[in-house]
Amino acid sequence: MSTEEHASVQDPLQHLHELTQADIDSILDDYRKRQMIEHLMGPIISAVLHLVVVVLMMYFLVSPAAQKGTDVEVTMEELKIKELDPKIIQELEKMPEQESQVPPVEPPDVPTENVATTDNLNDAPRMDSPDLAAVMDIKTNATPLKIAGLYAGRSGKGRGDLGRRFGSNEVTERAVLRALRWLKEHQNADGSWSTSQPVAMGGLGLLTFLAHGETPESKEFGLTVKKAMQYLTAWLEATKANPNENSYVHGIATYAIAEAYGMTRLPNLKPAMEIGIAKIVQGQQAGGGFDYGYAKTPRWDTSVTGWQVQALKAAFIAGSETPGVLEAIEKTVTFLKKTAYKNGKFGYSAPGEGSPGMTGVGTLCLQLVGSGSTSEALNGVRYIRDTQQVKWADTWNDFNLYGWYYMTQAMIHAGSASWKKWNDTFSTELTRNQKVDGHWESAAVPPGQKASADVGECDPYYNTTFACLMLQVYYRYLPTYKMPKAVTVTTSALDLSDEKDSGALKIE
Repeated sequence: MSTEEHASVQDPLQHLHELTQADIDSILDDYRKRQMIEHLMGPIISAVLHLVVVVLMMYFLVSPAAQKGTDVEVTMEELKIKELDPKIIQELEKMPEQESQVPPVEPPDVPTENVATTDNLNDAPRMDSPDLAAVMDIKTNATPLKIAGLYAGRSGKGRGDLGRRFGSNEVTERAVLRALRWLKEHQNADGSWSTSQPVAMGGLGLLTFLAHGETPESKEFGLTVKKAMQYLTAWLEATKANPNENSYVHGIATYAIAEAYGMTRLPNLKPAMEIGIAKIVQGQQAGGGFDYGYAKTPRWDTSVTGWQVQALKAAFIAGSETPGVLEAIEKTVTFLKKTAYKNGKFGYSAPGEGSPGMTGVGTLCLQLVGSGSTSEALNGVRYIRDTQQVKWADTWNDFNLYGWYYMTQAMIHAGSASWKKWNDTFSTELTRNQKVDGHWESAAVPPGQKASADVGECDPYYNTTFACLMLQVYYRYLPTYKMPKAVTVTTSALDLSDEKDSGALKIE
């Protein structure tokens, strides 16, 4: 090898000797970094691959369920209620939570003897009623101004659904609205109606608005309802100092406030309801009936009893905490079956003797408290169906309109066969005879007699409220259900009297 070639081979080694220590350290540092990256690359790639596999597995496992879930669309509808007034909210926040005080319901033994079967009453198809659990759960719903439980049929949708099922139409609903608007325009400043019978007409008036689902927050009728509630509440609270109040008036007022509380749950209504119900329970006779002034005499009065039963029923389903409510209801059943009833009819103040309206009263009251399948109630239905008919020309007798109020409810409870015949007549008669402004005026005189100048001041309110309540029966009626078995059964041992009606409130 030549000297030049040998020198060229040694040049690299010589170059290494020429490097400084800093250069060598830099080269070693770069080498270590490359080695570290090469060692870490494998684990990193492996981890990434495992992560990708896990994600893919989760996708294939979860995706079908998720995809299936996206195919379901849930739509919930609620009754639209306006925002509460702040004052009402403050009252509610002060009200403690309470558990339902409504007793459990169990069907009693129903007697089957002497039941009229020649007209196939037992075979008449019964109408559907709201679920019993919803009926008995009203007390647990503490949200006010939301129509709940059995009163849900009074919402806009409920009125439409039930109306179509049971035979109302645009004509009957327009008549109802005209009546409500007339009542709104003619309400007294204090919330009552009329001057001669402000409390009784106040109760009947409030019932017409409640039947239509109106509350203090309703857009068109809210103020009307609020004023009526305030008037009746104040009146009932004042009765604590007056033990001899008119039993007709007291029963109607208590009925209206009990229904108002059951429907709206407004806490300020409950004390007045309990005051009214306590007086009714205390005023019941030993035989289960009631009389004028809640007198405890041998005389009894089926007409007076009718309003007490309606009030007791409304308070019971609203969750009244007054002792003895259930026992009072049970005693009225005994009274109606054992004392007031005879030979297929109910009497006014003697068994089986009275106007046809009294049979309407007795029949409906038995239906309301779950005894609609008894022979007495079924025979009452048959009597009404076979002998009675609504003719507005007969309203010169105030007892007729009063009786039709009860009969109309009794017939819708009786079943579709009986109801269709009744509905075809009464709704037409009422809508045809309503005045343009929305109220009703009864016929002035019986056929063939001269007109009388004796027209009661409360007549327009009396006629209008009863006619309106009849046209609201399609969605106003409450479901019949069995009350608990009797806690106290009292048989009648009264001396029956033929004493005639005193004519109070023109109601027999």
